[in-house]
Amino acid sequence: MTDQETKVPPTLAELEGKVTRLRTQVDVDAKAVAAATEALAKAGKSGSIEAMVDASSARETAVKASAKTESQLKTAQGAVTSAKYAVNADAIAGIVNNVRDGKISLPDAFTKLQTFGVVKLVTEVSEETGKLIINASGPNVKKPRASGSGGGGNRGTARWEVEGQNYTSRELIDANLDLLTDKVREHYDSGNFRAFSMTREAEKIHATLTSS
Repeated sequence: MTDQETKVPPTLAELEGKVTRLRTQVDVDAKAVAAATEALAKAGKSGSIEAMVDASSARETAVKASAKTESQLKTAQGAVTSAKYAVNADAIAGIVNNVRDGKISLPDAFTKLQTFGVVKLVTEVSEETGKLIINASGPNVKKPRASGSGGGGNRGTARWEVEGQNYTSRELIDANLDLLTDKVREHYDSGNFRAFSMTREAEKIHATLTSS
């Protein structure tokens, strides 16, 4: 593989910068939707069919742009959480050890761990040793379904990269349900996965999220 073909994952700072820019854009898009909605209302009062059609089209475009930005923000925020967890692995291990040694309480520990991208802290007592076992984990990403399992075989096992984070088709769809069409969303919510292609829908979402 040549240097040009090598993909360098974005740094945590770059991901956080992306989140900041997207938050700003979400506000901009929300104002654009509000303005387009007001324009549509005025067009309706004017009685001009042409003005109403134009205003309706403009609002639809604004709403779609807003939905895309919000989905990109959600994905970028997930990537930041994952990056924080990876970057701070040693610090996370140190806090967990302090809890195990009784040097810090669980509530205080979890507060600190959350700043490092930890979203779950599980404690249990080992049946074999009687000692406390503590497991801290980052973003709760679902495992790909095994090949040949019921209800669709290899469905959801394709991999997609967004903002430096990898997703299966199912994970990408779960994180961006608002980008599904109403018809596909209805099938998805009812569990009727045979009525549509999981991979094809994930491909559409990926294209939307990664388009410039």
